[in-house]
Amino acid sequence: MKQRLLMLLCLTATWLAKGQGWVHNGAHVVATNGTFIVINGAQGNYKAQSVSRLIFNGDVELSYTGNWINNSSGAIFMTNNGKAILKGAIQSFQGTATTAFPALDLKCSANPTLQTNILVGGGHKGGGTGKLNLFDRQLNLNGKKLIINNRSETAIARTTGGILSESFPSAGYGFVQWNLRDAGAGPQYRIPFQTLTGSNIPLDYNVKNVGLQNTDSGFVTAATYPTPTASLPNNRPLPFGVPHVKNEFGTENARRMLDRFWVIQDGGYSTKPEISLEFNYTSQEHNSGTNTIQESNMGAISWLASANKWSYPVRSRVNAGNNNLLLHAGVNFSGTWTLSDTTPCPIANFTTAGVCEKDSVLFVDKSTVAQDTLIRWSWSFGNGNNGSGDSTVGYFSPAGIYNTRLIVTAATGCSDTIFKKINILGAPQANYTVEDTCENTVVKFTSLTSPGSGFIAKEYWWFGDGGTYTGKSPQHYYGTSGLPQVKYIVYNSNLCKDTIDRTLYIANKPFVYFAVKPDCEDVNFPFTNASTAGAGSIQSYNWDFGNGRRSSLRDENIVYPDSGTFPVRLIVTNSFGCKDTFSQPLQVYPRAIADFKYNPFDPEMLKPVSFSNLSGIDTKWTWDFGDGNFAITENPVHAYNMYGTYTVTLVADNQFGCADTTTRSLRAKSIPLYWFPDAFTPANTEGLNDKFGLFSPLTITNYRLIIFNRYGQMIFESKDQTQLWDGRFNGELVPNGVYIYDATFKNPENEIQRYSGNVTLLR
Repeated sequence: MKQRLLMLLCLTATWLAKGQGWVHNGAHVVATNGTFIVINGAQGNYKAQSVSRLIFNGDVELSYTGNWINNSSGAIFMTNNGKAILKGAIQSFQGTATTAFPALDLKCSANPTLQTNILVGGGHKGGGTGKLNLFDRQLNLNGKKLIINNRSETAIARTTGGILSESFPSAGYGFVQWNLRDAGAGPQYRIPFQTLTGSNIPLDYNVKNVGLQNTDSGFVTAATYPTPTASLPNNRPLPFGVPHVKNEFGTENARRMLDRFWVIQDGGYSTKPEISLEFNYTSQEHNSGTNTIQESNMGAISWLASANKWSYPVRSRVNAGNNNLLLHAGVNFSGTWTLSDTTPCPIANFTTAGVCEKDSVLFVDKSTVAQDTLIRWSWSFGNGNNGSGDSTVGYFSPAGIYNTRLIVTAATGCSDTIFKKINILGAPQANYTVEDTCENTVVKFTSLTSPGSGFIAKEYWWFGDGGTYTGKSPQHYYGTSGLPQVKYIVYNSNLCKDTIDRTLYIANKPFVYFAVKPDCEDVNFPFTNASTAGAGSIQSYNWDFGNGRRSSLRDENIVYPDSGTFPVRLIVTNSFGCKDTFSQPLQVYPRAIADFKYNPFDPEMLKPVSFSNLSGIDTKWTWDFGDGNFAITENPVHAYNMYGTYTVTLVADNQFGCADTTTRSLRAKSIPLYWFPDAFTPANTEGLNDKFGLFSPLTITNYRLIIFNRYGQMIFESKDQTQLWDGRFNGELVPNGVYIYDATFKNPENEIQRYSGNVTLLR
């Protein structure tokens, strides 16, 4: 017989009487085998504080009717023996710390709720054998975690009870963590999840191969997440990290998914176990709301975060009668899962009407799709052209076999493609020539039509003035000018046709006129053509310029190399063969011939140069001497103020204004403008005659100046014309006296010049 209460208080404990609950404040309570602890009454809470410990040795039961509140610094139970029993109403697990229950029986009269995480199955030495026995109660996880620390597949027991993971979405969902560790192959771990209404939706782990772990830490967790239907399927709340419910084609797929998600995680494994998952659902989840799921096509799909999409195609085994689905997930069982119908895909098909090239061929969609609608049609006619819509028209040329294609896409994003070869028969190639003419003549039509396929069967003509003809190559008289509209239709033996609509111009003859002005020989004469066609268009221009030159261009620019009078004629023909002619004489004036010479042949600067005109057919002259000076006399004389090379230009003109230009290059040599002072006064007249050297307005090169004293000693040398002697030697002013200088350089003509002499230094 169990003892009603046997406790050994190792530390100070506060014990409230029956009906007042138990405040366990830092004591170690030891209960031996057969002890039965009862906390009863309206306030029958168990509340642990400080370092509170329960040490159960053997079969010990702790029964309470209030809330379990763990505000201690530990898991309370120090052994894996005994059990806790809920027997009250509207109880909850509260506090700031997780309690490691050795075993837990829910014999309460109402469904309990987690306000904090709890562990069942013993919290010491790898877990125990204690069970969570739900009986007929539903444990509401309320967004918290329930840890089953018993690796046995029977660690959760029930009659009709279950676990509610799916609180209202705003409160989140609660996880059940089952520490499977290295459980051997074969166990089936069932988490008895239920819906808010109490329908059973258990999730089973079928372990196929044992997982490996470095420590006693391997676990698998799971939660269910309901998504209440809304007016739009994509308004459903989704689990954390899942942004959409699009199918494998990238379009909205919520209508073909259950109103539920399963979130599965794992941890603590060095090598994960191989697991098959069995998802259970209720019939209401696919027969109500906005779902259109077909169980026969249903499968499990998982979220691939790395690819930002759901894994397709579905691959599962469905037992529609039991509302469950078995999936061999292997080691890839962790993630967010849902059950989805196979995306319905259309079956593409179409018909055509019409077989002739250059005529309309009608394409009509005959595709079908189950439980969906078609939203897009993409046609390819095999000739580089495309179409859209459920019907379209194509045009084909040339005749032949074309590989046409239709791609249809359903609202789910799934597409199907069909190819069909169509044989396009050759249409006749309507063509004719017409001898366009002037008014009051007969116009001849010559048929050049080819049959395409078969043979030419019929030809019809409408001449645009009321006249018609049936047959080949007619003639028709047009009495007046105008713009008759001619229609020509031809059929071949396959009833393929071709049509030509053409406007004829029954024309007046063209009007020809051109203008040209007299000018000088050897220049372009622009001929301005003002001719008009009269009717139709100008077909040709025939020029004769009177000098053997001819042209067929509309406008011309002609150079006449010789002077004289030339007869010019233009003949214009319009597109109807009508012609007109215009002629006029053209006067071409002779051009002056510019030429000159100058004397002397080697002129020097500042000396006169005589220019002699040698031009012909000239009456006036313009000279440009190349130095900014000009003259208009026939034979001018000019002197250059500076040496250098000058370009002399003569423009010879005559009474016709036909000028000619010629140029000559003239080199004016320099003259010796070089000066060396006879005396200078250094350090006496600052800035005035106080240095000695070469002074010249000319540009010289290779300059060298050497100065000697009377003993023949060189006391100064310069290779720069601007570097003058200041009368010093070694920094000291030399005495008064006569000094000898010797200077060499090249003049602007690169000729060597040498100057030597005496200079007197005065102080």
